[in-house]
Amino acid sequence: MSSVGFCVINSAKRGYPLEDATHIALRTVRRFLEIHGETIEKVVFAVSELEEATYQKLLPLYFPRSLKEEGRSLPYLPADIGNAEGEPVVPERQIRISEKPGAPEDDQEEEEEGLGADLSFIGSHAFARMEGDIDKQRRLILQGQLSEAALQKQHQRNYNRWLCQARSEDLSDIASLKALYQTGVDNCGRTVMVVVGRNIPVTLIDMDKALLYFIHVMDHIAVKEYVLVYFHTLTSEYNHLDSDFLKKLYDVVDVKYKRNLKAVYFVHPTFRSKVSTWFFTTFSVSGLKDKVHHVDSLHQLFSAISPEQIDFPPFVLEYDARENGPYYTSYPPSPDL
Repeated sequence: MSSVGFCVINSAKRGYPLEDATHIALRTVRRFLEIHGETIEKVVFAVSELEEATYQKLLPLYFPRSLKEEGRSLPYLPADIGNAEGEPVVPERQIRISEKPGAPEDDQEEEEEGLGADLSFIGSHAFARMEGDIDKQRRLILQGQLSEAALQKQHQRNYNRWLCQARSEDLSDIASLKALYQTGVDNCGRTVMVVVGRNIPVTLIDMDKALLYFIHVMDHIAVKEYVLVYFHTLTSEYNHLDSDFLKKLYDVVDVKYKRNLKAVYFVHPTFRSKVSTWFFTTFSVSGLKDKVHHVDSLHQLFSAISPEQIDFPPFVLEYDARENGPYYTSYPPSPDL
């Protein structure tokens, strides 16, 4: 549930004071939101012309929009500010229990002995045994379950906002970099997505737009199993994505991205990138470490993905041929070879 509407409980027919009822309503909602506010996006009070003026007067006291507005509203604060849930405290309605239920009040010797005497006459029910509140314990358990579900809903709403923005914003400048594109399929028939590190000028582009472009491209891909091929070939410090950005990306994307990602092939890694990847997959994110495979040569990559299924940037082929030697005569010819 992300929104809730309340009618006005007060009515002239029942004779409950309008201002007191308004205080209770606003105060109770305020204190609930202080504890569970992350689950509710909107609260609506449905009022008639009779109650509207009172609600308008007291709303700033419980939901001030500025310190100045809060200061102006303080004189309206009632003497009874209720308990932790906002309920009015009426002493006459509180249950009063004697220290030793069932014991004669005039038995002074019994009082001096304390509670060490025979208490069998009290009974064996939970109240007499002073056990914890079973209802409260159950409510705490349910709240734990609900908060987990609420977190998932909140994450989904957050991702949907990113997705809507990605679909509406002009991302042609990021697309022109050709740093992320879909190619063929791997040996298991899973979609192959290519990331070209050298084409990401980290210091020159808006990385939030880069994140939006990733979501825009990947949203429909991630509904099925896929693999990522990242070419680290000939990158410099100006191309390296920092861990904060990668952690943000991992936190923002929908759960389907993580569930359906089956492998990440890190092509032409350096010692430094191997260490950075190990730290990131070990300490920053979970469930990714076993999916990362460092690939020193294209020959190793071809054991998982056929060369005809990947659109290689020319410099990647040239670098690999120079470092490891050509493995396939089907490579497209390069003028520099």
